[in-house]
Amino acid sequence: MSEGYLGNDRLKKVGVELSYTEEQVKEIVKCTEDPVYFIREYVKIVNVDHGLVPFNMWPFQEDMVRDFHTNRFSICKMPRQVGKCLQLNTPIRLRNKKTGEIIETTVGEFYEQQRNLSNMPSTNERPD
Repeated sequence: MSEGYLGNDRLKKVGVELSYTEEQVKEIVKCTEDPVYFIREYVKIVNVDHGLVPFNMWPFQEDMVRDFHTNRFSICKMPRQVGKCLQLNTPIRLRNKKTGEIIETTVGEFYEQQRNLSNMPSTNERPD
């Protein structure tokens, strides 16, 4: 049986005491003071083609992270459809390019459908 949370050894269970070296404490402090540094060093994203990769931000994203860190109340004027959705139950509408049919689903359901399609053997044409 794993000692980690839900069987994951990389996640500690509640109440586990940890000891840190002086260097680790300095790194934690540095990460709390500079979120851009933390993101550059520790945040990874899943890329469809390359798997787990570092999250390389654009300069404007770094500026936004710094602004959010220094200004608790921030307002962003941002365009639609640039990947801001964070909840899987967010409703979306999709149009089939071939038939014109419009379906309503959620981001989570759409993600699962796409993931299932990507696990299928590759063919020249995917099913609708």
